[in-house]
Amino acid sequence: MNPATGRREVVLMSAEDEQRIDVEATQEIAASVGVASDPALNRYVESVGRVLAAHSPRQDVNYTFQIVEMDEPNAFALPGGHIFMSRGILVLANTEAEVAAVLSHEIGHVAARHAAKLDAHVKTLGLATLLGDILSGSEEESHSAAETAGSNPFARYQRDQERQADSIGQQIAAQAGVDPGGMARFLTELDNYSKLKEGFSMPQTYWSTHPATRERMAEAASRAQTEAWKSGTPGATPPYEDSRDAYLDKIDGMSVKRPASEGVFVEDRFFHADLGFSLRFPYGWETSNEPARVMAIAPKRDGVVLLELQGSGSDPIASAREYAEQEALPLEHGTPLRIGELPAFRASAIVPTAFGALNAEITWVAFNNRVYRLLGGMRGGQVSKYQGLFRKFAQSFRPITPEETASIQELRVRSARALPGETLSELSARTHNQWDLTFTSVANGVFAHDALKPGQRIKIAVMEPYQPAPGAAPVPANPPAPVASQDHAAN
Repeated sequence: MNPATGRREVVLMSAEDEQRIDVEATQEIAASVGVASDPALNRYVESVGRVLAAHSPRQDVNYTFQIVEMDEPNAFALPGGHIFMSRGILVLANTEAEVAAVLSHEIGHVAARHAAKLDAHVKTLGLATLLGDILSGSEEESHSAAETAGSNPFARYQRDQERQADSIGQQIAAQAGVDPGGMARFLTELDNYSKLKEGFSMPQTYWSTHPATRERMAEAASRAQTEAWKSGTPGATPPYEDSRDAYLDKIDGMSVKRPASEGVFVEDRFFHADLGFSLRFPYGWETSNEPARVMAIAPKRDGVVLLELQGSGSDPIASAREYAEQEALPLEHGTPLRIGELPAFRASAIVPTAFGALNAEITWVAFNNRVYRLLGGMRGGQVSKYQGLFRKFAQSFRPITPEETASIQELRVRSARALPGETLSELSARTHNQWDLTFTSVANGVFAHDALKPGQRIKIAVMEPYQPAPGAAPVPANPPAPVASQDHAAN
């Protein structure tokens, strides 16, 4: 029985499976995408979500709400009730009702057990395809049948899921005393954002797995009119301008992108002020700062360098031995050395990774009672091709300087009120807004060339100096220890 619709449905995924998938996926999301570490912002989103979850038609799961480090506006729900909202959603939204609309939509997916229904659909399709193979005796015909009877209905099924989640979400919002019109307003903002990024509003197509935004906008606006919500009822959302002011106060000072507390790239050099180190990556390689690692990939996709924190400690040789035992890797050509004044150890190994088996050179460096692992590897080739780059990469690890720490900046959300007669362009120039005029207009739901009202509050992005967390400032490097050879740090 579907708890959201009350209808009997074929569901092959058990509640235990939903919880298992939820736990596994949550761990993967934390490692690969990253969860925001801003306590105040997380508390805010969690508090909004909990009010909504209390009105979900499904109450046998524990709903939790977190912000993920994604710049693009996105949100998704796991089957066990774990709901994630991107930082980009908070940047794009203009009221709490819009944030609530996104969260209630995701609650709708969980309530209607859409993940379980998807699992049932795929498993049923697999059985039907197998029977088609047996009965027809023709592999070519059965593949054609699967594409016709499986792929197209699957696309419609997904579109229906999204519509149903919109409907359930607006019902939840209304019951929680939140303006259900927030759904239509946010979809309008999302449509404008899509136009900005893609140059057009995505049309509905036969193969779409989500409804086109304009279609959902119209349906959400119509549905909001039918919901039992009035602005004067207890707990209802206040008038738009008041609720927008309250929301902008909540996100004031929020980092627009992944915060500098997780490290920043300045061209090819990586700075981590809170951990107190700096590292130069190969010039021209594609860099990525992930929660579990910082990495760069060669232009030809045949080489990679990785920086990972192995753990606490001050003995790189012991850390290398521990890593080799854990991964069952034989290390070759082990050499103690120094990276500047820091004790280190270097060895070669064949390392299995998500990129395939790598012919790798690994350097362990001890710094500030932590041991870092720096790997340079090639896939399907000799490490000698990039060995010079790999060693320069490892040798560039060093303590960050006070001047470098002071130079780190962070893009943060702020707001400013328009002066009489001021245009959006003039306000942006006066406030040193880092967003271009088009994105500023989209983020605020205003037209770029319309006159602003005196006192109208405009969301902007301002570059500000980053302040490391208290106690995170660099401390003196580890004391020297006897080693067999010496490498000098590169600038």
